[in-house]
Amino acid sequence: MITHLAYITEYMLRIVYILLFALVTTACSIDNLEPQILGNTMGTTYSVQWHPQDVSASQLKQKIDDRLQAINALMSTYDASSELSQFNQSRDTGWHAVDPTLAALVDLSAHIHQNSQGAFDITVGPLVNLWGFGPDQAEFSFPDDGEIQIAQRSVGAQHLMVRSDPPALYKNIPDLYVDLSAIAKGYGVDAVANIMEQAGVENYMVEIGGEVKCKGVGYHGDAWRIGIEAPNFERGKIEEILALDNIAVATSGDYRNFIEHQGQYYSHTIDPTTGYPVTHNLGSITVAHQSAAQADAWATALLVLGPERALEIANQQQLPVLMITREARGYKSTSNQYMRRYLHTP
Repeated sequence: MITHLAYITEYMLRIVYILLFALVTTACSIDNLEPQILGNTMGTTYSVQWHPQDVSASQLKQKIDDRLQAINALMSTYDASSELSQFNQSRDTGWHAVDPTLAALVDLSAHIHQNSQGAFDITVGPLVNLWGFGPDQAEFSFPDDGEIQIAQRSVGAQHLMVRSDPPALYKNIPDLYVDLSAIAKGYGVDAVANIMEQAGVENYMVEIGGEVKCKGVGYHGDAWRIGIEAPNFERGKIEEILALDNIAVATSGDYRNFIEHQGQYYSHTIDPTTGYPVTHNLGSITVAHQSAAQADAWATALLVLGPERALEIANQQQLPVLMITREARGYKSTSNQYMRRYLHTP
């Protein structure tokens, strides 16, 4: 029997993050913690908080919604009319003209693919879909080795190229499928943060589907604080608290979106080299970066790699990371030297 056991909707995830903000922020009322703007985007939700409240929320929301709708129209794999979906659906090989924004994000993805030793691969979509985590989850059945091998023939960065002038994507196999879901939410956070900057807002927190970027101070006058949960399938306690100023963080984990088959859990994070969900003991990893898009992508890449290789590459790239592993006696938090400056001790 296959079940999406304990699959938590993105709306519920947003509620959890808001509650975490309330739990770890001090010297302010609960009312002050309510986001001034809430909305829906990219199959999930977003929230924005800022102070002092001297900027029109309605005007900001209109700008934010317009920008996020434009991003979604470029990158969504759930919208058959999006530019990326049109590229995926086309059976024509060769160059396909695209918007400069889409080309730039694919180019960034290619750099992270190279620097992560192939762990971040935006062509992994056929495997994601095969395992039931893509746009079409109808009539899912547990894949066998043969099906996985067939899907892997359509996966690989060597089948995709990008150019900036004129902006275009290239594929050399008809069924190449590009999926930007592991970087698009972070990109959306950066886009909303840029709107806040243009509006002259000095203290804000932007969140999309759990990816967060903060600037300035929170309502308590210190750096914004967010909680990082233990990777518990049934809901964990807050394992660590981060204090953030002018930085973005993204967390990838195996404990909120998974399937259960014959008593074993299978994460939505797929290793492109094996075709299977990751199986190591790294339950979650949080990455900090000036760019939310990069934090988002790197969190996925490092989760694929597992704890030892993830820490090695994070140190090579000077990426602040916080890893939570499952050990025989519970959870273990490990942070590298670049992340320790953000750890908050109450």
